[in-house]
Amino acid sequence: MLKLFSSAKNKQVLGARVLTGVITRGSSLRIMRRDADIGRGKVRELQMAKVEAPKVEEGSEFGALIESKTEIAPGDIMEAVSMVTK
Repeated sequence: MLKLFSSAKNKQVLGARVLTGVITRGSSLRIMRRDADIGRGKVRELQMAKVEAPKVEEGSEFGALIESKTEIAPGDIMEAVSMVTK
């Protein structure tokens, strides 16, 4: 995570960069700080260049609305998990 823009109750608006893979709207998150698992969250909204996006790919910066009881700080790593049914 690069920057926290706002925080209210369990919702946080932040800016981040995808290091590897893809992040999609609706993904569950595992929040890591210094290699320790500190909490869970969910991606509610994604934006690229202030335009709503369903997914963001590797290397891109994005804005997101994250729902989490854990306070996310700059430098934290968020691992996104999407469930796929076959």
